[in-house]
Amino acid sequence: MVSEFAPYVIRRSPRARRTRLTVTEEGEALVVLPLRASEREAADLYNRHRDWVKRQQVRMEEKRIQLATRPSLAAGRVLTINGEACVVRVSNDLERQAMEQRLRREARNVLRERVAIRAWQMGVAPTSLQVRDQKSRWGSASRNGTLSFSWRLILCPPDVLDYVVVHELAHLRWSGHGRRFWGLVERHFGDHQDARRWLREHNDEVRQALD
Repeated sequence: MVSEFAPYVIRRSPRARRTRLTVTEEGEALVVLPLRASEREAADLYNRHRDWVKRQQVRMEEKRIQLATRPSLAAGRVLTINGEACVVRVSNDLERQAMEQRLRREARNVLRERVAIRAWQMGVAPTSLQVRDQKSRWGSASRNGTLSFSWRLILCPPDVLDYVVVHELAHLRWSGHGRRFWGLVERHFGDHQDARRWLREHNDEVRQALD
């Protein structure tokens, strides 16, 4: 049994094939275990990476402070919209809703254009495109060819948005994240590590841009 005072939380997942350690946005150490794995594996994994966990928790706290001390929307906040820095001022809920609708429209236009270009280059044919407010994903692809993207991608650098488009289009050919999938992504986007790193490091900033 794991002590209730253990410095990490265990979550069992039927999809997990191996024990995995992450640090949540709230700074909580989380160990994901396969259903039949021993809780001793969680303790061993945490102890091996204790210093890494502490560094991540410090980084999460710094990000929370940075978000808490940024200028208010009423005073004017600089947002990068489709690659251009803009000062956004929002004083009430109606203005915030209007700004979000504007960003959604721009995201839809940009994503429609990038999907059309990239789909032709990659030789795939999506059946429809949806722009939504996905809470935990930047994009997804269904088996029937429907692509869904977060409208908040318009607040990311254009090359990062393009990476997400290529990633989801690649899923129309390969459903998993195996060697052939990443080979297709790399063939059409190139080195994707910087884009993936940007999404990880700026996740909170982008998702809370209008908060």
